[in-house]
Formats: sequence, structure tokens, C-alpha cells
Amino acid sequence: MVDSVTKSMTLLPEYQEDAFKDLIANVFNVDEDGNITGIATENPMEGKLVYQLDGGGTTLDEAEALRDADGAALRAYEALEGGYTDDVSKAALDQYGAPLYGLEGGVDQAEVIGFTSAQMEALNRMTGSGEFSIENGGPGSMMDTWKPYFEQANAAYDSALEMTAASTGIYDPQGQIQYDTVTNADGTTSQVPRLDENGDPVRSGGYKDFYDPFVEDVVDASSVDFENALAAERNRINSEAAGIGAFGTRSDLQLGAAVGKSAAEEAKLNSSLRSAAYTGAQTQAQSAFENQQNRGLTAATTFQSLGTGLGAMGESVQNLGFTDVNTLFNTGALEQRQLQAESDVQRQNQLEAEYEPFARFSYMRDILSGVPASGTSLVATGTPQPTSASNLYTNSNVYGSGSGGLTSIKNTSGA
Repeated sequence: MVDSVTKSMTLLPEYQEDAFKDLIANVFNVDEDGNITGIATENPMEGKLVYQLDGGGTTLDEAEALRDADGAALRAYEALEGGYTDDVSKAALDQYGAPLYGLEGGVDQAEVIGFTSAQMEALNRMTGSGEFSIENGGPGSMMDTWKPYFEQANAAYDSALEMTAASTGIYDPQGQIQYDTVTNADGTTSQVPRLDENGDPVRSGGYKDFYDPFVEDVVDASSVDFENALAAERNRINSEAAGIGAFGTRSDLQLGAAVGKSAAEEAKLNSSLRSAAYTGAQTQAQSAFENQQNRGLTAATTFQSLGTGLGAMGESVQNLGFTDVNTLFNTGALEQRQLQAESDVQRQNQLEAEYEPFARFSYMRDILSGVPASGTSLVATGTPQPTSASNLYTNSNVYGSGSGGLTSIKNTSGA
């Protein structure tokens, strides 16, 4: 059995004990009426809602607030110029354009700053959305800015190929056959010869186009000259025949020889004129054909260079657009980081303001804990007295005189 019990406690000085009690009461206290007060009874993160009053002004008591048609309390807005207002047109707006309701105290929710206007413009330029969409009269996605230039470049290349193909034909003295482009049933195109009313191929650039049209006039004039010369020769022969008489050469033989010589010379001259005309026409036609080929090849080269330039221009336009988008987005990102930093600092200031009373409590607690004071120690010693129940068990020999425990209990029934 326990012989004695000793209890001890240390008591603070009265002034220190009173200070601790007052300090704790400011943190949490329940008065005689059951009202709970103290800084620990409210969440410092939550502010108090600000309501509108009838006739103007604001209140924190919802019971006094102005009501709408449904009976709901009308909240006040944070004014753009500070304070509170009941006019939504004068309310401050969040980053999404929504009006901010008034709060007294509390800490704003942590907020992630969204894309700025510069970043949104960069995204709209890139994707062709918003004011840059085709539906709104914009140029569309910047990803497609190269397409018009490449389409024009392809058209220029096609023209260059057509000109090259047209400039590599073989010269035909009869003229080059003219072809028309037709569209087939499957959508492809092909070249077919152009036909005249007789079904013959239409030609262009042959020797006939360059044949001297005055050659036949020259031939006709030469024939007249030969006829005149022949007539004069006849008259001469006849005159000589009359003077010689029967002893001279026969005049018919002389006339026949003169006529034959004149016809031969006329035929030789005419063939010479026509041959020269044909040779000149062919030379001019071939020269014109070659010149046309050279012009075609030169034009093909020009169109090829033009197509290359258009393709490069399309690529350059797109690259410049990317540069604009990057500049806008980077500028917006700089603004976004600044706004995020301002929001975080503002929230940190609110946190410090709301938790300032707790900081003061900790400060005062540290002061009181560190004040040197000699406490009073109280020690009390007592000896427990046996109860009537313990005497009953002892006298009835239920417990043995051994060491105690369950093994020392005796069975008095003899079972």
C-alpha cells in the first residue's frame, strides 16, 4: 500500500498571472452569456462582406442591407477611385472585366494573372481568331500568309514551263502547228492541234508568211521586158532579111532562134527570182522562229525568277509575322510577370496585415515568458487511509498474505 502522496505546484506572481489571463482572453474567451470572442474565433483570411444601405452608404450588417426584388441583400462594389460604390459602372474590375465586390479586411484568393492584351493579340494573329479572323474581315491565320505568294509562284513556274516547252520545238518550213489546251474528263489538260475549216492543222511562222509578195510582179514585169525585147529582135531580123534578099539566112530560122533564146533566158530569170524569194523567205522564217524561241526562253527564265522571288517573299512575310508575334507575346509576358508580382505583393501585404494581431500576441507572450520572476512553490503530502471495503476484503481472508495479484485470491467455496 502507498504510505503517502506528495503534490507540488509553482504559482506565478499575481501580476504575471493576470497578464497571461488577459492575453489569452484576447485570443479566445467565452463570457457568462456564452458569447465567444477573440482573434482566434474568426478566420483572418475571410473578409467581411460590404452591403448597400437604403439611401446610400454601406454596412457590414446583412440585416441592415438594402434588398432586391427577391429579398436578397445587395452588396456594394469596390470603387475604381477607392472606397465603395453602388454604381456598377464606377466599380473596379478584375483582369477578366468582372466588377469587384467590396470586402472589409480579409485576404484575396491567390490569383494567376491571365494573358495580357498583347499576348492575346499575338495568339489571335497566329491562329486567325478574333479581329484577325476571316469572318471579321481579318487576314486569317498567320500560318497561311505564305499561300497566296506560293500560288502566284506556282503560276509563274507553270508559265515558265509552258514557255520553255513552246520554245524547244523543231523548225518546220511549212509553219509551226498551233495547239489548243483542252480540259479532259478527269480534270487533266492536254494539247490538241488547232484545225481549220478543211480539217487541216493551222500553222504559223512558215516561209509563206515571209515570201516576198512582189516577186510575181517582178516576174511579170520581166516577161513583158522579154516580150518587148523579142519584138524588137523580130523587127530587126525582118529588116535585115528584106535587105539581104534570097541570098541571106532564112528569116524564120533566125526568128526561131531568137524566140528560143528569149524563152530560155526568161525561164532562167524567173526561176532565179522565185528561188531567191523562197530562199529569203525560208531564211527569214527560220530566223524569226529562232528569235521567237530565244524570246520564249528568256521569258521563261524571267517567269522562273519571278516565281522564285514570290516564294521567297511569302516566306519572308511569314517570318516577319512570326517576329511580330514573338515581340507581342514577349512584351505581354513582361507585363504579365509585373502584374503577377504586384498581385503577389498585395496579397502578401494583406496576409501580414491580417496576421499582425497574432504576431503581437506572440510578441507579448515572449515578453511575459522572459520576465524574470520568483514563483511560489506549494508542496502538500498526505497519507491515504484504508476504506471500509478494503478492511472487509482483508478481514474475510479473500486475499492472502502473499505478494498480491490474482494468484493471491483464495477460493472460499472449496470448489
